[in-house]
Amino acid sequence: AAIVALDNAPDRCICRSMSTSYDILIIGAGLNGASMALGAAQFGLRVALFDSNKIIDQLDCEFDGRSYALSLTSVRMMQALGLWDTLTEHAQPMLDIKVCEGQLPDGPSPFFLHFDHNEIEEGPMGHMVQDRYLRPTLQAAVDQNDAIDYFADVRIASHICTSEFAQVTTNTGAEYRGQLLIAADGRQSATATREHIRRKGWEYGQTALVCAIEHELPHNATAYQYFMPQGPLAILPLTQNRSSIVWSETHDRAQDIMKLDGASYLSVLRPRFGDFLGDIKLAGKRYNYPLSLSIAE
Repeated sequence: AAIVALDNAPDRCICRSMSTSYDILIIGAGLNGASMALGAAQFGLRVALFDSNKIIDQLDCEFDGRSYALSLTSVRMMQALGLWDTLTEHAQPMLDIKVCEGQLPDGPSPFFLHFDHNEIEEGPMGHMVQDRYLRPTLQAAVDQNDAIDYFADVRIASHICTSEFAQVTTNTGAEYRGQLLIAADGRQSATATREHIRRKGWEYGQTALVCAIEHELPHNATAYQYFMPQGPLAILPLTQNRSSIVWSETHDRAQDIMKLDGASYLSVLRPRFGDFLGDIKLAGKRYNYPLSLSIAE
């Protein structure tokens, strides 16, 4: 038996059987845990998947600012899991990537690195998919898979791993056994902590300001990355004339910007963004996430 830590976060069981013995136990049903469960199930393995969130929370489609740049390999994985046909209508291909430096108040430099999808033979360099589409698609696939027993709204109180088996005990006292225990419950993983798996990393001293914008001109499936003294700015294409913004500032500066109203927020963003996409306006709420590196040893 073994334990593996994966990064990324009464017992209610969405399951077809009441078996408490499995091949794999997975704690955490986020993107990593759900993908792992579906992949293992395709190989005929019996999986128990546990998550502290309620099913209704996992299926929530409200935009929270998060979007993912799926590389070619990640798209292939979604195809192998049988999910890509569902996601493709919400996925924005990235055909080109342009990288440059910038300086306020001048904005982005006219000189840049250009990565062109025509240089590879497999189509787009990647796709942008919003969390509100990717996560519910994974959750629905897990729910429909007969090889996966999905225990939602449940917390793991303890676990043990021996040379013969792995076992978890829920907060209600129920016990489940398997041959492998996977900790996919986030970088603050309680499972990894109990197993004394240490982490290393550091704080960047910056906060990412995240939002979506609508713009007047088409983005032409191009992603932009500007490196400025204050921090990088990523402009990532979404479907229609919209883009995801990930904009880094110092913690104090970011908090000041988050306190601004929408119009004032855009007045701070515009000098960094430039006018190459015409007029811009916010599309949805604004969010902020402290940035740090965290790697399980």
